[in-house]
Amino acid sequence: MSRPKRGTGRVFVSRATHVMVIDGATGKVLGDIPNTPRMHGIGVAPKANHGFTTNAGDSSVTMFDLKTLAFLKKIPVKVGGLDGIMYDEADDKIILTNHSNPGTLVALDPNSGDIVGTAELEDRGPEGAATDGKGRIFVNNENKSTIQVVDVKTWKATASWPIKPPCEGPTGIAYDRPSNRIFSGWRGYIRRRRCQHRQNRREDQERRRR
Repeated sequence: MSRPKRGTGRVFVSRATHVMVIDGATGKVLGDIPNTPRMHGIGVAPKANHGFTTNAGDSSVTMFDLKTLAFLKKIPVKVGGLDGIMYDEADDKIILTNHSNPGTLVALDPNSGDIVGTAELEDRGPEGAATDGKGRIFVNNENKSTIQVVDVKTWKATASWPIKPPCEGPTGIAYDRPSNRIFSGWRGYIRRRRCQHRQNRREDQERRRR
């Protein structure tokens, strides 16, 4: 998956076991970040000049220098199931969402790479996360079709909001500050609508034949 990163002018392309870094303007390959087994996501913290990848293959996070792309260190994350990653700029934290048992949200210090907080979630399939910039992180739970709210001061889940129906299997999520709204992308209901559409079309065709 290609991930353009704001403020870097670069596109970070996951190749499962390594990351290609491409100049966004010219398409030139600038470098490569190796040894990222079963890599799922890439996050960057511009203020710290550090980038991070979530590696499900060895349950680690790779930390690298944003300017030179030099490898800095591997950060073991014992809960396992590493998946999503995002940078919470307001709270200056790298946030991981993990398909662990139970599901977890893990926070890293972007300067040192140290784990500074872990929140237990209600679902083993947490997907995307978004912050409101006021100390709350919203997490999509794919299996339970809920959005959980995590307090960044206590690293505790403080609320769970059901979004089914009609939203089933939420994955991507975004927060819009001016409107104070959360936008959650999901897929289950869409699949059902498409199947129903095909069924309706078949029934229409059969009626025309009669």
